[in-house]
Amino acid sequence: MFYDSSEFKVLEAGVQLTWMQQKLNTQNLANIETAGYKSKSLTFDGVLSSVRNKTDASEISRINASIVTSNTESKQPDGNNVDLETESISLYRAYAQYSVLLNQINTEFDKYSYVLNCNM
Repeated sequence: MFYDSSEFKVLEAGVQLTWMQQKLNTQNLANIETAGYKSKSLTFDGVLSSVRNKTDASEISRINASIVTSNTESKQPDGNNVDLETESISLYRAYAQYSVLLNQINTEFDKYSYVLNCNM
């Protein structure tokens, strides 16, 4: 079944990660005027490459990510390093990825629904 496949596990993890990225972007944008606030981002370097070669869903336990606080120099005098344009683009990119992943999951469910309904 699709629920137990490695493809579903990776899609599910991707949805969770892109949702987390959207939450971080909105948090950064909400704190754009907070003095001394440092922007945060999500990293999962090398995770997908290690998962890509696994074919058994039981081998894919969980895709972990880290929240990293940026130490880039602030452009603002109050020490806040949030850049409106960068955060907005990152938020939109995460939203687009999230939408594509959900669409892929829905497409798979539609295929199963079609097969189940045709045999009746």
